[in-house]
Amino acid sequence: MRSDDQLDRDHTPEVLIAEADAGDAEAAHHLALMSAAGLARPQDWSEAFRRLAQAAASGHVLADETRRILGPNPDLASWLHSPSPRILAQEPHVLAIDGFVSHEVCDWLCARALPHLEKAPVYDPETGQPLIKWSRSNSATSFDLLDCDLVMMLVRERIARATGLPVVGLESVQILHYAVGEAFTPHYDWLDPEKAGHRPDLEERGQRVATFLTYLNDDYEGGETEMEAIGLKHRGRKGDAFFWANIKPNGRIDLATRHAGRPPTTGEKWVYSQWLRNRAPRGLMKS
Repeated sequence: MRSDDQLDRDHTPEVLIAEADAGDAEAAHHLALMSAAGLARPQDWSEAFRRLAQAAASGHVLADETRRILGPNPDLASWLHSPSPRILAQEPHVLAIDGFVSHEVCDWLCARALPHLEKAPVYDPETGQPLIKWSRSNSATSFDLLDCDLVMMLVRERIARATGLPVVGLESVQILHYAVGEAFTPHYDWLDPEKAGHRPDLEERGQRVATFLTYLNDDYEGGETEMEAIGLKHRGRKGDAFFWANIKPNGRIDLATRHAGRPPTTGEKWVYSQWLRNRAPRGLMKS
């Protein structure tokens, strides 16, 4: 996720506003995303939708396609209020939400990710660098904040509200794809403070306190998310969400959250994966 100091000096809000008002479609789209995220300016959904309309009117293709999904007058309250979760396990705390997003949104996310799929990495706990390893054979696409669209931004806000965690603590959007036989072997999502490669990330961004999955299709067999310590295998329907806390109420990492993405035996599996931190990155925190 890009922070204030990562915005190029030529792309500060003041410069972007001038460019957008002069008819620059890309500047208007960036302002829409920044307003939705509260990045370098206060969060303002009305401004986000206004700038999206401006970008679309100026010929921005993604903005125009986004407006077809959202409609000319998006119902913000409906977007941000999700169905109630049901508890699947208490320890670790695992929940599910049926019908978290619409099928139209699922199809949109898959279509956005498809052209950009690459082999999904794991992260070396000693160096913090991404590695391609046998333990993870699926593909993925990751969207930084300013590579997103307003559909993604609304889903992110919905996730934050469903979990009660700050939207500024959400990591990049990840869309995962599993072909037949592809899997992610058992692993943890929390960051280990004892590992040298994890310590700088923990200092900068805080702990990865929760994992939130949204199933984007269901026309496959197999492909369960398995939490072996509690004997739970879960496979949601298209649009359903499945999420859990990676840490215990006392703040300690939860060893019972070891989980795996099992391989599809037929078809292909698509999932939106969202990791959530317990605070904003230091670059976004105000003194």
